[in-house]
Amino acid sequence: MVIDEKRNISLLKAMGESTRYKILSVLVLGERCACEIPGLIKRSQPNTSMHLAKLQDWGIIQSRRDGKRILYTIKDSRVKKILEIVNKED
Repeated sequence: MVIDEKRNISLLKAMGESTRYKILSVLVLGERCACEIPGLIKRSQPNTSMHLAKLQDWGIIQSRRDGKRILYTIKDSRVKKILEIVNKED
């Protein structure tokens, strides 16, 4: 098994920023419209859009168009596993 350190470090850095962490915490529950996410994470729409674009550029999330709506989901399965571990009660 080959460990891709650079990829792992990039993912952890992305998840370490609070707005991106909140976005991923929302998306781990299922697909969401871009219009819903700012209210759910209590951030402005422009700020949220910037972070969504970064997460998408890094291959962590993906989007699809449904009419006028843009829907986001988590693409990188490691995110779900990491969030499951960090949110687990001891």
